[in-house]
Amino acid sequence: PLLSIAFSVASVVYICYTLGMDDFKNSIRLLREEHFPGRSIRNLSKELDPYFGKHFYVYISKIEAGVLPSMDFVIKIKDAYSLSDAEYSDLVESYANQKVRSELESDLHRSGANIEIAKPLAFRKVKKKRP
Repeated sequence: PLLSIAFSVASVVYICYTLGMDDFKNSIRLLREEHFPGRSIRNLSKELDPYFGKHFYVYISKIEAGVLPSMDFVIKIKDAYSLSDAEYSDLVESYANQKVRSELESDLHRSGANIEIAKPLAFRKVKKKRP
């Protein structure tokens, strides 16, 4: 709506954002690997069935492949993976960033505007100046 109007003025829109964190799908995968090291999704039925129900691995596989879940599922992940407050905060932030990007790209696509998202090619550490 309002975003579509603002972005429909120009035919090409450049959106720059900081990639300080991984995509949501990578965050979910990394948390699973950290909290259940060396185990595949299917091997976690005893631990995760109570939280997600039977055949949960199908949905988690889809999320790790890039499907964005509901916020209710993210809350279930917190309990199922026993996430710390810091881990959960990072996960929610990653989820919110992905959700906003997804909705923005969807709005721009519907409005007919061309979009190019600028991503840094490489990250480098900047040395702090010593006094």
